[in-house]
Order: sequence, then structure tokens, then C-alpha cells
Amino acid sequence: MAGPTAAKMTAPDGVVVGAGVLGYISSFLPWYTVSFSVLSTPGFMDRDAWHAGFGAYLSVLLLLVASTVVLVSTLGGLGRSTATSLITLGISVLALVTLVLRWVTFPDASGGLGRLGGFFDLSSAFAVSSGAGVGLYLGLSAAIAAVVASLLLLFTFRAAGRDVAR
Repeated sequence: MAGPTAAKMTAPDGVVVGAGVLGYISSFLPWYTVSFSVLSTPGFMDRDAWHAGFGAYLSVLLLLVASTVVLVSTLGGLGRSTATSLITLGISVLALVTLVLRWVTFPDASGGLGRLGGFFDLSSAFAVSSGAGVGLYLGLSAAIAAVVASLLLLFTFRAAGRDVAR
């Protein structure tokens, strides 16, 4: 059963499906990290996509929807056409946009106390920094790959001059 369906799947189809899987895996890795130090005692906190806000998990869900559209159209449920390629492209672009918006709206916690009155240097006593984690970068890579592969699918159908691929 895997042989006939695998023969219908093109490389861009596989990239979109792989991007959905990579996006799902990245959702369990840290998307936002905060490290801090209080009186030379370090601390660390991170959030995965499911706890980093609506934009984070929405982008993951959109990548999964895009990969599902490709899988269903490849297996024959929707039929592979320019319309399904446009749907996949739109969903992938929306996933990329929501992910980037979530990234730029993460709170910025950087700094510390610095010097107090010119006499006491407290910068090493209280310090905090934050930023994007590895999960966000993997999710961003997956979303970019899905957009590029969706564009390739669309151009393939347009160049072939037919609406439905066989």
C-alpha cells in the first residue's frame, strides 16, 4: 500500500509534510527562554510553543493543517490541483506570519541593576536575559520550508498548464 501512494508524492509534497512534522516536534522544545541570576545563583525558565502564547501554537497547528492538505490531496481525497496548492501556500504563509509575529512580541527581559550610586556594582548580583529558543528556530525553518515547497508546487502546476496533476 505504501508503494502506490509514495509514487504519487513529489519532493515538494514531502517537504510540506516534513515541515508539518518538524513544526510539531519543535513545539515541544523551548520557544522562549529566560535566564537570570540573583546573588550569583543562576536560574532558568523556558516555554514551549503550547505555553508561549496563541501565535506560537497557532503557527504549529497551521503547519499541521498544511501538511494534512497535501497528504489528503496526494492520497486522492481532494485531488491535486492549483487550488489545493494555493490553499497550502496560504496556510503556510499564515503560519510563517503568525510565527514571526509571536517572535517579535516576546517580552524582552534584559539587563540588571548595574551600578548603584557609583559605589556598588550590582550588575553581577542581579541579572536577567531572555530570547528565542531552539524550538522557535526549528519552527521558523519548518514554516519557511513549507512556504518555499508550496510555491514550488504552485509553479509546477502552473508550468504544466493543467489544473490537476496525474
